[in-house]
Amino acid sequence: MSLLSRLFSLLPLLPLHRRRVVQHYAEQKKVIVSSSTWKALWRCAPHVVPIAISVVILTLSFHGTYIGADFASETITLMSFQIAAKIHELFIVASLSVIVFHAIRHELLHGCGLPLGLVGSGFNFGSFDFFFTKEFRGGLLNVMTPGHRLRKAGFVILLCVAGLIAALAGPSSATLIVPSSQTWQAGGTQFYLNGSQADFWPSDISSSVSAVRSMCNGSQSTELAVCPAGGYLSIREHWSRMNYTNFQTYDVPAYAKKLSGSRFYWPVGSPSSPIPPRYLLGNARNVTAFSPGTATFFVLPHAAPSTLMQRIANKWWTALESHMKVSDRQVDDRKIGVEALSAITTIRCGEPQNLSAGANSIRFPAISGRFDYIEGANLTVDSLNATAVGHIRFQWVHLPDQFGTVSIGAVLESAWDEQSTSRVVVACSAQAGWVPTSVYTDEYSFWTGWYPWNIDYGARTPSWVIIPEGQPQPATNGRVAFNDDWLNMLNPVANDSDPGAEPWNPSTMESIISASGLADDLSSQTPAESSLAETWVNDGQLGISRTVLLESIISSVITDGLARTGTYRVFDATTKGSPSEWPFSLFDPLPDFDKRIIAEHDALRPPPPDSSTTTLRVKMEITGFALKKSLAGALSMVVLLAHIVLAIGHIAFVMAKRQSSDSWDSISELVALAQNSRPAYVALANTAAGIRQQRTYGRLARIRATSTLHHPDGDHVELIFDGPDREEVVDDFEAFRAMTRAEKQTVPAQVKDGEDDNGNDNDRNEEEREQAIEQEQDEVDDDDNENENDNAESQSLTQPLNQRHQTQAVELNNTTHLLPVSRQKYTWPHDRHQGPLPPWDPSIPNRISQAPASQSLPHPPPTTDHHHHHHHTAGRARGKV
Repeated sequence: MSLLSRLFSLLPLLPLHRRRVVQHYAEQKKVIVSSSTWKALWRCAPHVVPIAISVVILTLSFHGTYIGADFASETITLMSFQIAAKIHELFIVASLSVIVFHAIRHELLHGCGLPLGLVGSGFNFGSFDFFFTKEFRGGLLNVMTPGHRLRKAGFVILLCVAGLIAALAGPSSATLIVPSSQTWQAGGTQFYLNGSQADFWPSDISSSVSAVRSMCNGSQSTELAVCPAGGYLSIREHWSRMNYTNFQTYDVPAYAKKLSGSRFYWPVGSPSSPIPPRYLLGNARNVTAFSPGTATFFVLPHAAPSTLMQRIANKWWTALESHMKVSDRQVDDRKIGVEALSAITTIRCGEPQNLSAGANSIRFPAISGRFDYIEGANLTVDSLNATAVGHIRFQWVHLPDQFGTVSIGAVLESAWDEQSTSRVVVACSAQAGWVPTSVYTDEYSFWTGWYPWNIDYGARTPSWVIIPEGQPQPATNGRVAFNDDWLNMLNPVANDSDPGAEPWNPSTMESIISASGLADDLSSQTPAESSLAETWVNDGQLGISRTVLLESIISSVITDGLARTGTYRVFDATTKGSPSEWPFSLFDPLPDFDKRIIAEHDALRPPPPDSSTTTLRVKMEITGFALKKSLAGALSMVVLLAHIVLAIGHIAFVMAKRQSSDSWDSISELVALAQNSRPAYVALANTAAGIRQQRTYGRLARIRATSTLHHPDGDHVELIFDGPDREEVVDDFEAFRAMTRAEKQTVPAQVKDGEDDNGNDNDRNEEEREQAIEQEQDEVDDDDNENENDNAESQSLTQPLNQRHQTQAVELNNTTHLLPVSRQKYTWPHDRHQGPLPPWDPSIPNRISQAPASQSLPHPPPTTDHHHHHHHTAGRARGKV
């Protein structure tokens, strides 16, 4: 044993007047609980930084902050945000530690105490697995015991809430601090159409004919965008670039975005007009067999709202750049949309029929119920051409009620010459209506057109009701009704006929069909054994027939004409000049238009209340890195708000009580407190090598001020544990204190198995004790022989102590009664040269030493090490280890 270790072991035996020689003065006395206001404020300082950061984050996230489409160095910038989120988490955990430690100190000092498993919870609550350990479960046992249950439960709830916040603080802070690329609401306003719903989306189209008849005549019918045939040139140009073998895939790249699930779309423009391009999209019947039910359809946004939205979009982009101080490089995507009805037309053509010169009966498809097309029936069409002509003929046919909810029928006759005795006739049935859609323009078509999205096919209008058989079918039951005037404006005579061709003035529909190649003469391609109709059907490539192309052409023309209904109302058509310069009606921006539209407030002056108008609302979105409200952000805000509430509540509590403390904030300080406390041999018996029982963690601990030999004025604090019976244990160290006969009290001895309360085995135990002391002295002598130099130095210190100890022993013999004290069978230190200790035998009773009042204490051995060993043995005999 080294000299230094011997000196430390002798310190407890030094007299008071000699202790000052070796006493440690680096640590001064401390104030455990301070009532200073400034100290209380200082100890609340760890709350300030995380609260301030959380308030800033919550404010930015709640109100929203748009950062931009990209960073100069995205990886480094996002990593910096991650680091900032981690720092914020550390500040939050530190703030929670202040709260938890304050609660722990308050319960240990002023409350009913804390169970052993929760004494160190201030260090462990930040680790989520702590709440699944024996320590925590053992601590919960104390809550179930009677007394102060509400207070105990409150501490456990506080601990659980702090642990939950500490576990979620990191993800929550990162969710709110680290920006992500997301959509940003960048504006919106109401706008107004000069007319009612029936003016723009009528069930009977005849009501809008009279207003445009004067404008849509002659060549103007295909040149004015407000006319039903205003999209003729754009549609003809599109179909002329393909034929019936490739029209579904022509000019459609494989990577093209699907619009409402379809790649079959293209923009339809308008000449000499501010009406923007709108995307016509749909689905062509991709079958060769004429199966029932299937049909070709197209959907197209209405021209009136699209025109006004285009004007609003231009002004909004200017406002975005000026008001939000962003450039086009800071906006990754931009989307403008409105909820509005769009035009839809479904069509189904029957099988081609060979008709002789005098035949006029044709089979038209019919509609069963709301949408389903069926085989139909024959109908006599007197207007069929009975003479051979070298070009195609197209005409509209009104179908009777027996064909169901059909808006209009159409017939196409192929070209035939005088040598032919028959021609091909194809009959088609079309149903038109309005369907709810979201009309958008975005990064795929920004500034190039508007397309329908979120098409709600089931909510199509006009509505349909079942009509009993035999009763007349209303003209607008499940369909839009067309009259001849509107159909003639939809299919006027085209003015682009080829001067070198035969004298023929085709209609717009005939011109489009001819440009598609569908009108090619089939006579030269028809074998002698086949008819023209068989050649028509079998001439398709990859199963695509000419009939499907015809359906697509007719449907696109009807849909485009229907989508222009009432569009003239958005212009002041009374103004002279080019249509492209016509001013808008009901488009009057307010003076603070830029500010209002970015703030999603109404930015246009509303029309008079008594005017007939239709109100729609347009919304703008951009995409980029931003901080904004979201579901994940809302949950993260709850975590930060919970911490703010706890921290502010703790500050209010500390300032109200004016009491604060910073003691035992570290493991080292807690170890120092335990080292300066009396051992709890009863409450924590057999725990020196570890704790296995859950109920041991439930032993209640308190911190109390006590008086000791060196602190007689109560300036010493100790960590005291309750015993198994939940009574505060007075340590067996009191058995070594001198008790005068006038102060004789009964202190229960700790009796082991094999002993009785009368001390029957005391004589034998005393004899064995003396033998053990002699054996231990011999062991110490052996150590002394190995360290002669150390012995010489230590003797000079311990000889006065030996003499004083003998004197005190004689005095105690006359006035003191030593109480029974339990000893261990083997004492420490043990001579390592004698081999390991024999295993402990529980059948051997522990020795009890008891000295009667008349018996003097045995004198300590004269050597320093023997005296040191006697003191060490007495210290170890205070309780069971």
